Amino acid sequence: MSSVNPHFTFKYTQPEEYRFSHDSVFLARQVYELYSNRDVKDLTALDLCSGCGIIGLDFLFHCQKNLNAVPKHFDFLEVQSVYEKYFLENVSASGIKNCDMDFLNMNYSELLCEKYFEHYDLILCNPPYFFTGNGKLSPSEFKNRCRFYLDSDFKTLLNAIEHSLRPAGNAFVLLRDLQEHGWNSIAEARKILSSSLQITELPDIRGTGVIQIHKPM
Repeated sequence: MSSVNPHFTFKYTQPEEYRFSHDSVFLARQVYELYSNRDVKDLTALDLCSGCGIIGLDFLFHCQKNLNAVPKHFDFLEVQSVYEKYFLENVSASGIKNCDMDFLNMNYSELLCEKYFEHYDLILCNPPYFFTGNGKLSPSEFKNRCRFYLDSDFKTLLNAIEHSLRPAGNAFVLLRDLQEHGWNSIAEARKILSSSLQITELPDIRGTGVIQIHKPM
């Protein structure tokens, strides 16, 4: 896939210290195309590890522009509070209407509670890629928390997705292999997730793997 985004939505604001990659906008478009023949207006959705909201807002923008319908509710979960002001600016700039959007400043481990049990029909996620000890840390704590699993871990992330996904729901997760450390992210995900879930590998995005996690009825 080209590194140039052919489906421009709108100009985002984001921290100068850490810029999002095209992986996020390409994931949003890929998932939109999978949902373009579905009725999306009754979905409750989550952008997990949302940063300033790129994936979820891009998905909503495509739905509004091309389907004239958007999910009724979209949560954006991000552990770093610094992103909230950028998220609010992006919501305003997006022009998206008829969708209730909330920024949840919390750890994704908090999804593992009764309130969020089977709560979401759709989850989009671009998580950290690296583990402590498997890459060089930056002097910036902010950058490190974007790139590394510092606030929780990979297993908890997947457990939170499984717990909060509704029957018949789908989660789409970007997963990067760390070949130099012998880490196959998709194989590890299959070990962690319940065998009752359907895990499908989708076309990769610029060399980054994508899995669809489906919870059957």
